[in-house]
Amino acid sequence: MKRDKRNIIKTKPFIIILIAFNLLSGFSDQSIPKGLEKKIKNIQKAWNVPGMAVAIIKNDKVVYAKGFGVRELGQRGKVDEKTLFAVGSTTKAMTVATLGILVDEEKLNWDDRVVDVLPGFRMYDAYATAEMRVRDLLSHKSGLTRGDASWYASPRTQQEVFHSIRYLKPAFSFRSTYHYQNLMYLTAGLVSEEIHGISWHDIMRQKIFKPLDMETSVTRVADLERRNNVASPHAKVDGKLQPIEDRNLDNISPAGSVYSNAVEMANWIRLNLNKGEFDGKRILSEEVMNDMHNSQMFRSYDSNIKEEKGLINFRNYGLGWAVEDYRGHKRITHGGGIDGFITWIGFVPDLDLGWVVFNNGGNSASYVVGTEIIDAYLGVGDEIDWSSVRKKYYDKAWASADSTIHDLESQRVVNTKQRVSNNGYVGNYNEEFYGEMNITEKEGKLILSRGDALRGVLNHWHYDTFQVRWDSPRERARFQNEFITFHFNAKNEPYVLERIMDGNPAYFVLGLKKKMFTLLWMVTNGWRYLLIQDRFGLTIKFLQD
Repeated sequence: MKRDKRNIIKTKPFIIILIAFNLLSGFSDQSIPKGLEKKIKNIQKAWNVPGMAVAIIKNDKVVYAKGFGVRELGQRGKVDEKTLFAVGSTTKAMTVATLGILVDEEKLNWDDRVVDVLPGFRMYDAYATAEMRVRDLLSHKSGLTRGDASWYASPRTQQEVFHSIRYLKPAFSFRSTYHYQNLMYLTAGLVSEEIHGISWHDIMRQKIFKPLDMETSVTRVADLERRNNVASPHAKVDGKLQPIEDRNLDNISPAGSVYSNAVEMANWIRLNLNKGEFDGKRILSEEVMNDMHNSQMFRSYDSNIKEEKGLINFRNYGLGWAVEDYRGHKRITHGGGIDGFITWIGFVPDLDLGWVVFNNGGNSASYVVGTEIIDAYLGVGDEIDWSSVRKKYYDKAWASADSTIHDLESQRVVNTKQRVSNNGYVGNYNEEFYGEMNITEKEGKLILSRGDALRGVLNHWHYDTFQVRWDSPRERARFQNEFITFHFNAKNEPYVLERIMDGNPAYFVLGLKKKMFTLLWMVTNGWRYLLIQDRFGLTIKFLQD
């Protein structure tokens, strides 16, 4: 990664620049609650976080903005209030804001039909296709599971991911249940593009970043090459915390691709606290901001953390924001997590208090710091040690993961052989929603790949199941203990590759080989079908477009 060579600043100029920046940025002289900074430092240490950045907003002033630790383990560069971090899904509310601008301009209504703006939009369910409204996209009521593996670690373009939505079967009735969904936010970004007439990236720069003085914030990983002060993500790889590659999110950008720093994200929080106004400029109407900040979809809430019971009694979703209570106060928040980064931002309107917390250790330290900030300003900072409370549950989860590894080993059937030679598994395997998995052989090893986005070696486990050893440390951190199983037809030929996708088995069918299939069109009662005759039998598939 080695990003630290970019931001070498001599001490005296740095002091001058920092003082000037603080004067210009509206930092106040207001002190933060006693002992809060010490708590932040202790949390960073307890959670083994390489670097953190924190901003606190009170009464429309950034009263605190500071970095802790290093941008990358093993390097000298320190985190400061201007270090860029991936903000993850906190991007979503910004995407909503770009649509809110259109609502204010009367170019869009929250209840406009998506298909009227994007004629190519298709859901698996025809009714959902016809009735999906912009408001539905933004409040997670599509009825779909997450389906993140359609885009995550995938070579697919944004348009290819968008097209794949039609193949994702709903898990719930449309509008019946809250279920977090990134694909719908991709769609929302495309709606914004279609009406604004420019790319989502340009919309963000022109409509959000520029008016809010977010001068260093970017929307693409590639843009980080032009920035000097950037944090590296970290994750546990083979049991050791280490830097990993940034995840390219170009194919899902409107759902979570922004990089920003503590001070600039504080400006975004100020806009929200001020109901659409920033430094005397009206960016969004108060009506639009109320739509974003008020409950649009009910979420059931039952925390597994007993210390939270009674402090949080409901948790709903607005438009791009989670809406909940905390100690009797309305709290509007959102988290963001993507490969080695965890962000938590939010605000408590009746306290005129907001916060931004980044960490590049990929753990829950950001939520701990944010909660301690609220408690400090409520004067109850000594009631609960949130770091100890959450760490207990976090460590328990890791222990459970380690136990799972042990269970897998105990279930392995030793001294079994694969059914065919390595070459017999080679081919391109396809699944409608998730796309293609490729099996090749190189130097006697089976290689699993997904275009240029994912590659690993298949090591025989037992029978026709193989354990994947991913090439990239990032993928080994994300996809631990992953297995691939091949299924065979009556001719003893592998024809299905089974991989766990989004927590469930997905079946990739071996692609048809040249000169081994015939195609036939059939039209019956106005319905169009494609008949494919191949060596495995007859497949009938309805063509939706």
